[in-house]
Amino acid sequence: MPQDTLNLGLWDRVSRGYKMTKLGMRVIRADPELMIYTLISLILSVGVALLVLSGTLGLSALVPETTDAASNSNEEDAFAVATLTLAFLGYMAISIVTVFWNSAIIASAYERLSSGSNPSFSFGIKKASECLPSIFIWGIISGTVGLFLKILEGISENEKSPIAFFAMFIHFILGAAWWALTFFVVPMMVLDKHGVFDSLQSSPKLFSDTWGENIGATGGVGVIQFLSTLLCISICIPLFFLGDYGVIFGIVLILFLIGLISLFFVTVDSVNRASLYYYAKTGEMPPMAEKMGIVF
Repeated sequence: MPQDTLNLGLWDRVSRGYKMTKLGMRVIRADPELMIYTLISLILSVGVALLVLSGTLGLSALVPETTDAASNSNEEDAFAVATLTLAFLGYMAISIVTVFWNSAIIASAYERLSSGSNPSFSFGIKKASECLPSIFIWGIISGTVGLFLKILEGISENEKSPIAFFAMFIHFILGAAWWALTFFVVPMMVLDKHGVFDSLQSSPKLFSDTWGENIGATGGVGVIQFLSTLLCISICIPLFFLGDYGVIFGIVLILFLIGLISLFFVTVDSVNRASLYYYAKTGEMPPMAEKMGIVF
């Protein structure tokens, strides 16, 4: 990255990151099929979760009822181990699914951003499929870390736990560090075909060069999503004064709009990774940005 870019002040960096978010939103408006990747990822993840749930219910049905205390205890222990194993495998599967479709979004968005072309829907899937071994490994790694962070989060939310505050502190520090250190891992794997561990080694350097832009882009997504959600809720509030049917319709409409907003901005976040990766390597906005009226 050029030295003059590295010497930018905090506000300039954050401002550039926010412009990346605007670019990501315009890319999705121009290519809304990118959201289908996110939708498929969500559907498959829900499917895996339902399989885990049905498997757990099936295991519980297989546990015979007995009056023998020792035998009953052993069976409960075996059931607990089997259930935890099934849940762990399900969590890993969801993580791999998420990484795969996120890779597809990044590959497709990067192609549009860098070349100005309109890649087909299968383009992103093809690019992600070429990295399946790395995606599988990274899905397991990120899923394991994510599960550990979830455990810490659960402990921190337990007010009766004597280590709740400590768990909350560790969860925040580790979560932030993991986000920063692995920010560019997926783009490096899917776009430049780096291995998982090479990406893990190189990602922190790229992040340190573009930390302000990354924070600006991520914060921009969060702020705009929050404001969009508030706006949708405000628009729907009058429906609650139209009687029972108005309340029902208002609730359904709010849930639908919030779901649509979440789908949109989750996709924006992935597109931002592609934009930021291009910027991290070149120090410039992707060529598509100028065509969409976004310049530094």
